[in-house]
Amino acid sequence: MKPERTPDWLTFEDARSRILSQAPHLPTECVRLRDALGRALATNQVATATLPPWDNSAMDGYAVRGTDVAGADPASPRVLDVVDEITAGTLPATPVATGQAIRIMTGGPLPSGADTIVRVEDTDGEQTPGRVVIRSDRDVGRHIRPGGEDMVRGDVVVESGTTVTPGVVAVLAALGLAEVEVRRRATVAILTTGDELRGPDRYDDVVAGRGVPDSNGPALAAAAMDAGADPILIGPAPDDADALRAALHAARDADVLITTGGASMGRVDIVKEVLEEEGFRLDFWRARIRPGSPLSFGFLPGAGGSLPVFGLPGNPASAFVTFDVFVRPFLLRMGGHREVLRRTLLCESEADFTTAGDLTHFVRVAVDSSTSPARIRPVGPQGSGLVHTLAFAGGLAIVPREVDRVQRGDPVEVFLLDAATRRQADPAGQHA
Repeated sequence: MKPERTPDWLTFEDARSRILSQAPHLPTECVRLRDALGRALATNQVATATLPPWDNSAMDGYAVRGTDVAGADPASPRVLDVVDEITAGTLPATPVATGQAIRIMTGGPLPSGADTIVRVEDTDGEQTPGRVVIRSDRDVGRHIRPGGEDMVRGDVVVESGTTVTPGVVAVLAALGLAEVEVRRRATVAILTTGDELRGPDRYDDVVAGRGVPDSNGPALAAAAMDAGADPILIGPAPDDADALRAALHAARDADVLITTGGASMGRVDIVKEVLEEEGFRLDFWRARIRPGSPLSFGFLPGAGGSLPVFGLPGNPASAFVTFDVFVRPFLLRMGGHREVLRRTLLCESEADFTTAGDLTHFVRVAVDSSTSPARIRPVGPQGSGLVHTLAFAGGLAIVPREVDRVQRGDPVEVFLLDAATRRQADPAGQHA
């Protein structure tokens, strides 16, 4: 009999640091701009043109010399000759001389000689064709957007590792790009294990009390997609060595493997045994966190070398939390993203709750951001086997190891989850 593995009991910070330090970078590929959304740029993006290429008008009006309209008011207007018109798509053909004005549209290039744009509202709108009456001097020296205000040719405008958002797509399009080099998406094999698991095709067993739903597979697949990865569901697999061995072989071409269930690597269990038979190298087992302390991380020989393997607990809340705080940043780091950690917000607790000492707790909370500071409250019972409250969690409140009680009004740091439209109703009353 093999000796029992001694738990490592890493702190949350040490476990996350250890995991992230071993994330490999995925290769790059060129994709169309619309297919780059959510990916990380593989190279710095440099401006190939100066934008705007010339000084231009910030509004519809008249390009004039400021000295010609200084002192203008309704009682003492200035009258100028209109000698030309400039739209956003034309270049100036005529300079502005003393006593002259050029009609100009928003974005139109500023003609030489002009240093002021007078808005249409401060004129008579050329009631006499070819002449404009200026009734205010409030615009002297204003409403001119300088050339190069947006970007100058040769400038790095978006850095490597930036996550492509719709705003980044706008910048890349402004650079004249139809394609961009990004990191490849990670493929994530998800293997849920356990004789008790039932998919939708066998849900009658759940109704009859002969099994439990496999919620982890679809949930982790969705979480992987949200992290910019492509999931491959290869479970649920029964507690059978041959079935598990076949599933592991099916995962060898993936970039990352996630298993759920059989996470207690320190005792004899079939997942552990099959992994070791396949050459698994355990990096660590167990972290001082709740939920999810039986987390494990290591490597299997894979098609591309070492295949990172996350062993997540089978309880739904534990799998949800450990994926979010460990696997998600690992996938983002693999994908070349500079920002891999959730945004945190210092909130105020609306409720009293207790936690066990010497563990970092991640409490599923509703977040009310209508106040300052934002307020949080636990979304019902925090048992690791519960699934329904995950739908209401807008954040994970981080309760440090040295804190065993949070009181109403206490400041609490919170990892904000992405679902901005997530319902924030507190289901706790349903279980009171």
